[in-house]
Amino acid sequence: MRPLIKLVLIDIDGTLVRDDKTLPEENVDAIKEALASGVVVTLVTGRNYGSTKTIIDTLHLDVPVVLQNGAFIFRPYSGEILRKVGLSGRIAKKIIDLSRSQDVFYILYKDFFDDKDMVVDNDYVGPFESYLKHNEARLQKVDNVMDFIDSEVAEVALLGDEDKILHVIDAMDCEKECSVIKSLTRQNEAFYEFFGPKVGKGEALNYLCQHFNVKPEEIMFLGDAYNDMDLMSLVGMPVAMGNAVEELKRMAKAVTKGNNDAGVAWAIRQYVLRKV
Repeated sequence: MRPLIKLVLIDIDGTLVRDDKTLPEENVDAIKEALASGVVVTLVTGRNYGSTKTIIDTLHLDVPVVLQNGAFIFRPYSGEILRKVGLSGRIAKKIIDLSRSQDVFYILYKDFFDDKDMVVDNDYVGPFESYLKHNEARLQKVDNVMDFIDSEVAEVALLGDEDKILHVIDAMDCEKECSVIKSLTRQNEAFYEFFGPKVGKGEALNYLCQHFNVKPEEIMFLGDAYNDMDLMSLVGMPVAMGNAVEELKRMAKAVTKGNNDAGVAWAIRQYVLRKV
């Protein structure tokens, strides 16, 4: 018999919200039902705090949330920081130098709290334009991003031809100093993120298990993308969205409806509340 789920972890983009970034009311209702039943629910996302705050407030999540793929674990209402792992400024500069040599588009994320945290010094044209458009309020266009790198930054992201990005990763050889996370592929391009050491959604699991006093087998996680794979492999009830990448679906114990069809609500009612 499957253990009772005590903790539900939910990715945001491609999972909790629709493609247009709106939050289905059915998902909100199901999460509130789970909370009322005594189950703990929180978010595990690649987003930063500023772009997650509205969802946190809508769901009234007075618990630690995992942000920026586990680089930042934060309890928003109390301000308690459980984990904060920055990327060395020296490493960030090296990533950007190599990206320039490969003609790969890069984004510097200066800080975990800055409202204008995304800094670019070039224009991007390609399949990830919608990402930049959605985060337009966070963007600063400057002459040289190097001028905005201090001793530590939040992260650097690379968008473009995957072979060129892999060339940058191979040249970095920074296993002990940074974490490389593949998030998405669209058409012929990929989105990779560089964080400080030992960052990933899976790395965040130990902090969550200790904080909530639960075992991995008592956790359900819902996700859709490559950056969800490490956490998906560690929890007792891994659930892939109907729109998830095929690699994730193969790892999951169940596949729910798509993000545009309130798949989170369906999974909570099926596997947590057992109402479906």
